[in-house]
Amino acid sequence: MKFGKKSVNLIGLDIGSGSIKVTELEDRKDGRSLKRFGMLELPMGAIEEGIIRDADKVAEKIRELCVGYNIKEVNAAISIAGYSVIVKNIMVQKMTEEEMQENLHVEAEQYLPFDVKDVYLDFHIVGDNPERDDQMSLILVAAKKDMVDEYVTVVEMANLNPCIMDVDAFALQNVFESAYQPQEGQVFALVDVGATKTNVNIVRNNNSVLIRDVSMGGMQITQEIMSRTAASYEEAEHWKMTGESEKLSPEEMEEIITTVCDRWCEEIRPAIDFFYSINSDARIDKIILSGGGGLVAGFQQMLSASTGITVEYMNPFLNLKVDDEAFDSKYLKKIAPQASISLGLALRKVGDK
Repeated sequence: MKFGKKSVNLIGLDIGSGSIKVTELEDRKDGRSLKRFGMLELPMGAIEEGIIRDADKVAEKIRELCVGYNIKEVNAAISIAGYSVIVKNIMVQKMTEEEMQENLHVEAEQYLPFDVKDVYLDFHIVGDNPERDDQMSLILVAAKKDMVDEYVTVVEMANLNPCIMDVDAFALQNVFESAYQPQEGQVFALVDVGATKTNVNIVRNNNSVLIRDVSMGGMQITQEIMSRTAASYEEAEHWKMTGESEKLSPEEMEEIITTVCDRWCEEIRPAIDFFYSINSDARIDKIILSGGGGLVAGFQQMLSASTGITVEYMNPFLNLKVDDEAFDSKYLKKIAPQASISLGLALRKVGDK
């Protein structure tokens, strides 16, 4: 889904439920470099489960973020996720891209839980079906119009021009492929844990073969801490990330975090099991973890133990030129998993797929 005119440069604007992040890249003769990156927390309740509840406040924070980090570029790539977005791998009759565009509504209708008139549709042809010569594999994307329009409007309210609307899972896959350059035959599970949603995208041979969204995220831990201690949102967020609290014993903090993280593992593992059930010849080489929720103390180890797969944090800054005088390397390493979607969006160009 694309808006606006062709632009050489785009900023990547990740509008999450807990915070907004912006990335600006620069193409140079010696490679792509990081020009600017910034992050700003959103007030609690401004966005809930991907739904914008306070457009004025979100637009204000986007403007504040861009001014604070001296972002001059107004053309932006943004993304959405959650229950209003459907991504499916389907098989359809082999046809050209132009023919697929003409038949998209008819093909999509049988796969959607809501009226096809209420969604924006897009697709990507993956390739021929190896089992049937007359079919091809297709990634179908449907996003509810009201949600897309809300995000476009809030970005325009912030005096930016939304040129590309992406999906979080694809933005992550984009930056993963750029940063890690996976080899033929490798399989990776990209797991992104945000404030209110968790996404699993299993990538094989640079193709997304399974995507699953779960309405769970770091806000569950924050809310549990707040309910037990009457702490402020800011206090609870800090305690969640450090694993330490002034009002809870170490044992109580560990119990809260472990209980919630166990639930996350229980939701992530079935996606991996399902992948194995339909791909008996493949094994997942590694889980790449991103998102602020993924940084919760102990979750990386729990997810590895639950799945039996090595888990490492996403570093989207790999293969980028980073000026050590302009950026604090320790800070970038700390927030790298949270920066992944915005950086994946900043890699986009108008007109690409």
